[in-house]
Amino acid sequence: MRTALFLICSLSLSTIVFAQSQKDRLDIFIDCQMYCDWVYIKQEIQFVNYMQNRQEADVYILATRQSTGAGGREVQLAFIGNNEFSGIQDTIKYFTDPNATDAIEREQLVNTLKKGLLQFLVQTSMIDQITYAIEPEEIEEGMEATEENDDPWNNWVFNIGGNGWMNGESTYSNVDLTGRFSASKVTNEHKFNFSTRYNYETSTFKLTDGDETYVIKSYNARLEYVKSLGPNWSVGFKTRTGSSTFGNMDISTTFKPAIEYNVFPYEEASTRRFSFNYSIGPEYYNYTDTTIYDLLSETRMRHGLDIEFNQTQKWGNVSLDIGIQQYLHDFELFNAYINPNIEWQIFKGLSIDFGGYASFVRDRINIAKSDISDEDILLQIKQLDTDFTYFTYFGLNYRFGSKYNNFVNPRF
Repeated sequence: MRTALFLICSLSLSTIVFAQSQKDRLDIFIDCQMYCDWVYIKQEIQFVNYMQNRQEADVYILATRQSTGAGGREVQLAFIGNNEFSGIQDTIKYFTDPNATDAIEREQLVNTLKKGLLQFLVQTSMIDQITYAIEPEEIEEGMEATEENDDPWNNWVFNIGGNGWMNGESTYSNVDLTGRFSASKVTNEHKFNFSTRYNYETSTFKLTDGDETYVIKSYNARLEYVKSLGPNWSVGFKTRTGSSTFGNMDISTTFKPAIEYNVFPYEEASTRRFSFNYSIGPEYYNYTDTTIYDLLSETRMRHGLDIEFNQTQKWGNVSLDIGIQQYLHDFELFNAYINPNIEWQIFKGLSIDFGGYASFVRDRINIAKSDISDEDILLQIKQLDTDFTYFTYFGLNYRFGSKYNNFVNPRF
């Protein structure tokens, strides 16, 4: 039976579509111990519920991988049934080519996930709803059903955590503490994200004249809301408040409504995106020290345009981000950036990747007027003015030899 099911999958089953409500779907939890393109997975497999906790899932899927002798990878997916599916288990392995791009690898992963899930699907009433073609009307029904899920949390997800570390020696000690909290709710029509973070770092040095202690503190809270307006448009706002001893800020607050247009439908964002995002709004600053403009506080209007292009194909990936932010009270106060990245498989065995980031900075109105000591500069205690920032990278790789990739040898 299992062989027949996998044969059906491999020969003709491209996508499974259901017209049932979300509560009737199979609940799964994918534990990815490797890179997984979650946007692509969820767009391609829409007939299951993706659970936050593995204990609540009907099927637990553990995804792991090992390097093979020829430089590729052996990927293993372990399917373990839970609840009414207890006792049903299976393991599927497949091999990726050393020269495979991200697009090829994620397609392999999705196809294998579908094969492994089929034996669980046929044990449910869903078996009568499996089809072999995508019908747009049925996809829309499935998407609408997502909103009707009987979820006591109403799609809200929360995260609270923190971390700390310390290191030192007889002449030096450092303590770094961080706390964070986030809340989010994401549906097809709305996206709500809230996050807050606090960081405290202190460093003590034993010098010839005695101990010197330096403290860096920062706090920020961010709120983002986005509403979908069809397949290509979205509107919303971003707001932020925070403080930073490094940035000479006792408090800074911004509120920016925004609108975005994506040339391609958002449902294709995992493979291609070409979007234009415009935002405008007030920014309030209360400074710790007087700035180079002789101000201790100010409120300014600022607007910005961000253009993002991404393309993921079997030959590789290309992305280009361009943006500009500008103060409206003085058009000469602006910053602009460009961030290109390319991964290109030129031909079998030869691939290159290069990219970088460059920004032109003309808008650091927060720089303190008072002199900054050499110690502050070396330890990066205070932010300095600058005209530009940049980084770049380049890589070339050529692989040749055996085309076989079936063996895994983890010894030593």
